[in-house]
Amino acid sequence: MMLSLALGILLAAAPGADAAPQAKPGEPEVRKTAQMVTVSGKCTKLIHAGLAVDGCKPILMNLNYSTGVSAYWFMTEGTILSFSGDGSYQVEQDPDAVVQAIERVIRAATIGVLREEDTKEETAVGFCRFGNPTIKGSTLECLAHTQAGRYEGVFVTDGSPPKLEAFHVDQ
Repeated sequence: MMLSLALGILLAAAPGADAAPQAKPGEPEVRKTAQMVTVSGKCTKLIHAGLAVDGCKPILMNLNYSTGVSAYWFMTEGTILSFSGDGSYQVEQDPDAVVQAIERVIRAATIGVLREEDTKEETAVGFCRFGNPTIKGSTLECLAHTQAGRYEGVFVTDGSPPKLEAFHVDQ
C-alpha cells in the first residue's frame, strides 16, 4: 500500500506530466499512458545528496511516460530515488549501451504518513547509462548533480526477462 501511494505521488510529480495536451471544456480529458519496466538483480551503489544509502532493493523500475519522460527508480525500504529526463535524448553508443540525459532527481518517502510535500524534486545535470537487461551482469548506472549534491545509483541485472506493464495516469 505504501509503495502504491508513493508511486502515485511520484507519478504526480513526474517531470513533463503537464506537457500532455489539455482537454478543452466539454471534451473528454486526455489520459496519459505510462509504461513500467521492472528488472531484477542487485543494486550495488546508492547515494543520496552525497551520502551512501544502505538497503537498496533488488529491483529497478523504468517508467516511460507518454510525454516522453523516462525515469529510473532505485528503491529502499523507506525511499524511492528517481532519475528522470527526456527519453528522446538517448544516444546509442553501441548495441548494448545507451546513454540518456537526466534533468531531474526526485526523492520520495515510502514509509510513515505520506504527503506530497515530503517528495523532493530537484533540477539536475546527469546521465543514465544502460545495457540489455536480459544479459546477466548488464549494468544500469545513473549519476546526477543537484544543488543538494551528487546522486548515484548502480544496478546489475540478473538476466531475468523484464516485466512490462502499461497503465493510464489520470490528470
